[in-house]
Amino acid sequence: MMKKSTLSLLVATLILVASTAFAAKMATVDIPVKAELYATAPAALTPQQCAQCHTGAFNGLKNAGGKHRFDCQACHTVIHAYNPKKGNYDEVMPKCASCHTDVHGPANKDCASCHNNPHTPRKVAMTQRLATTCATCHADEKAELVKFPSKHTNVSCDRCHTSHGFKPSCFMCHKPHFKDQPVEACAKCHSVHKPKQVTYQGTDWNQTCASCHSKVAAKLFNSKARHSKVACASCHKSKHGYIPQCTECHKAPHPQSILTRFPNCLGCHLDVHDLPSMK
Repeated sequence: MMKKSTLSLLVATLILVASTAFAAKMATVDIPVKAELYATAPAALTPQQCAQCHTGAFNGLKNAGGKHRFDCQACHTVIHAYNPKKGNYDEVMPKCASCHTDVHGPANKDCASCHNNPHTPRKVAMTQRLATTCATCHADEKAELVKFPSKHTNVSCDRCHTSHGFKPSCFMCHKPHFKDQPVEACAKCHSVHKPKQVTYQGTDWNQTCASCHSKVAAKLFNSKARHSKVACASCHKSKHGYIPQCTECHKAPHPQSILTRFPNCLGCHLDVHDLPSMK
């Protein structure tokens, strides 16, 4: 009985010694201290360093960041502080109002409803909300549509501008005037918000004119008179439908006595698009 008690005591002693040694081991750090590593405050992360983890945000800023392409920490003054238990996402995220005032007026303060990604502020989806408030910023374009009624006036902005800033090709809705007409030629005559107010930039539009005025064009182009060498827009200048006076080019082609007796040029020169050849 004595031996058994002695053995139990010995086992208990060994367990106590082992546990004490283990606790001491757990409380001891074997890694050498290097206090000099913490002597200098670290430099702020660069955008390139942030991008090593936040590649999506970086590429968004790179491709469509607009004026948001500056140092990340100019907005993110608190970083890596989100705690899902605290639910402090709104607290640590930067606020638009920190830099931006009422850019689009006091009625449009919910920035994220249009700019849903602050890293791509120039990519704005054309939502119905946005389509109904275009005139807030684009007042001149709206005024033109109202002042100069056309089919464009009755079309919602988002019918053409499917995303904010997107300028569609005219050929999305309209056929070209002639085969292989370049789309760039459309804007030379038509202002998109007042398309029926046709004006000309330059004079090289004979093929365009002929697409609608085919009979007159055929007569003119087949004529042997000098008018056949003149661009349509040289006479019908400035705006569509303008009818010039002969005296704008021909000041005094005949003696005054003839001009007095026949003041109307077309009384003799019956068709300006097919005049008698002077050769």
